[in-house]
Amino acid sequence: MHASSRMRVKNQPLILVLVIAVVAIAAAVGLSFLFSTDQPEPVPAKGTVVSLSPPITETLFEIGAGDQVIGRSDYGFFPPQVEKLPKCGTALFPNSESIVRLGPGLIIADESRGTPRDEIGALGNAAFLPWLSAEDIISSTRKLGELTGHIEEANKLADDLADALYRDAPENAPRVLLVMTPTPGKVVPITFFRRNSIHGQMLEAAGGKNAADYDETGVPEMSAERAIELDPDIIIVIDMHDELPDGRRAQILADWQTLKPLTAVKQSRVGVLHGEHFYGAGRRLLRAIIELRAEIERLKP
Repeated sequence: MHASSRMRVKNQPLILVLVIAVVAIAAAVGLSFLFSTDQPEPVPAKGTVVSLSPPITETLFEIGAGDQVIGRSDYGFFPPQVEKLPKCGTALFPNSESIVRLGPGLIIADESRGTPRDEIGALGNAAFLPWLSAEDIISSTRKLGELTGHIEEANKLADDLADALYRDAPENAPRVLLVMTPTPGKVVPITFFRRNSIHGQMLEAAGGKNAADYDETGVPEMSAERAIELDPDIIIVIDMHDELPDGRRAQILADWQTLKPLTAVKQSRVGVLHGEHFYGAGRRLLRAIIELRAEIERLKP
């Protein structure tokens, strides 16, 4: 027998022992991935998420993933503890330097028309979640649970949102024009909440029909003439500030008096609601629906 043949025969038992050892170790510690290519989506480690969208940041904290967030949007201020986190720009204008410096395992941004997906994706692992309609928010909330390992908490929040939002107004519901706070002393152009948005669904869930009963894909603004043409039963102005001085409320109501032809103005059915929760996320939206429903009940004919 040649020396090389004797060497192969001699080494075969050793090779067999090594193979058996590898298999045994894999079985002992559960390393099934050594023998399978069917892998679940990886979950980022704790403390490795940068969120470039305020409502997404808020939702991450609400589902228990707040300790994984290491960077936030420039305009994210809720919950209060996010203010101590580094600012990383916005979904539309990300601060690449800040994001790279933090080195997150995952960057999350809302999926909107102007989001620079390629630019953000070049900075690291990125997820883009739609966040416009009720359906978007509910499905994206569930996705956040999958991405952060908080599936149970995220599904519970999504279920609560679905229960509150998936409600249609009755056929005889008042027609409501839901608008944003105008510039003091100026009502027109009227910036309204679209039917095809989360606020449009909140209005339905609160028992009102959107007077702007069409899907708007552009800037949600209308002229005084268009508002008079629609002639809503009720007008509700939403101010984003938690504190609304009486003088400011009086100014808002006085400004609408310039549109006297509107039935809602003539019959004093213009209301004002305020608070950051109207522009928030998660269960703060449930509070907003309750307040909106109460205001509709107060003002309806």
